[in-house]
Amino acid sequence: MTIFAWIGLLGIILFTLLPFIQKENRTQEKIRGAIITILIVIGIIIAVIIFHVNFLFAFIVGAIAMILFDKKTYTKKRLMIYGAIILVIGIVGYVVLRDNPDYVLNHLKDHPETSSLYVAENSKEIVAYQSDVVRPLASTVKMLIAVEYAMQIDEGTLNKDQYVSLNDLSRYYYKGTDGNAHEEWLKAMESAGKVANNQVTLHDVAKGMITYSSNANTEYLIDLIGISSINERAKLLGLTQHEDIYPIVSALLIPDYLKNETKDEKKLIEELEKMPIETYRDIAKELSGKLKDGTLKIEDYMFNMPLDLQRVWSDRLIGASANDYGKLLAVISNNELPSIANQTIRDLLEWPMEINEGNHERFAHLGAKGGSTAFILNDALYAEDHNGKKIEIVFLTDNLSRWQQLQLALNLNSFESKLLGSDNYRLKVQKKLSES
Repeated sequence: MTIFAWIGLLGIILFTLLPFIQKENRTQEKIRGAIITILIVIGIIIAVIIFHVNFLFAFIVGAIAMILFDKKTYTKKRLMIYGAIILVIGIVGYVVLRDNPDYVLNHLKDHPETSSLYVAENSKEIVAYQSDVVRPLASTVKMLIAVEYAMQIDEGTLNKDQYVSLNDLSRYYYKGTDGNAHEEWLKAMESAGKVANNQVTLHDVAKGMITYSSNANTEYLIDLIGISSINERAKLLGLTQHEDIYPIVSALLIPDYLKNETKDEKKLIEELEKMPIETYRDIAKELSGKLKDGTLKIEDYMFNMPLDLQRVWSDRLIGASANDYGKLLAVISNNELPSIANQTIRDLLEWPMEINEGNHERFAHLGAKGGSTAFILNDALYAEDHNGKKIEIVFLTDNLSRWQQLQLALNLNSFESKLLGSDNYRLKVQKKLSES
């Protein structure tokens, strides 16, 4: 849940309890009503945090529950009012939440300045829409890091069965910045019995980077593999527009590193925006080194970065073009890496085949890595059906509004599924975007 969701729910509890300051309000009926309201709010929190229910859906269900438990609801007038409200909410919910793959297509067409799409079928490029524009990758960059990891496994530089201390990973865990990805990965490791003596295997660390998108695991692997090795791998693979790798968790600490008592947020943003990217990367590397050796402790920091500062961080994330990641996907899908490296990278990226048995009916292979911030929603995937047809899709966006990101997140999966499964839809997308 976002900080605004927490504030809203805690506000409901606070305003529910405030009337009881006055003794005359402490009637049995009002106390009963307050208990019901607080239990519903707790139920919403449990549904979102433990059962991963969409917050908006949980909140609407909770609001309806509050109405139904209110005795005043059951009058003719109120039933008509609430019925009308529920009808409006249902209509709005249908419009907002309905499956609409064309929303993504229309967004691409209407926003070429912030959107890219690359689609290839059997090594033939069929859509290259703004695909040479470099955009921030967010967590999609972890695909390149995973490829270099796989190559070092193949070369014998790394042993995927070597053990890694969870304490070494926790040095890079910046709570509140990854949507609980690292914590969810740790829970999964413990549930599967894969934590022994507070250690996990290196390959499970890499899986945590890809399947759960743990940023802590990513920063650990960047240091272990070596930034120069990853950057060199990008060049060897022909990713000509790929920007240099740097530690992405440590970059979140840069504003605090630069901040002093006299520097307000506006001046800090101006300084960051004017800072040469090389200097920015060097500071991130310096901070990452301090996290590693313990001279800087990440638990001493609390993430409360304003959105304007988050935008600067998001804009300065490692960038590349959709063309670059189309090439990278093709290398993997066409088995162009050495044998062990190819097996390793497929094992990491083809997590959709593990978590959804239905994918086995459609695909022989399906690998993917997405990425997002408050302003970005990206995805890169390759697929091969049981007849040998191969498709690669790269979708990159930037500078999204909250509404655009919500709608894209709701519809991107169905858009990609339709692209993968329908020749006619691929032709429709190709035609519509070629007209832009």
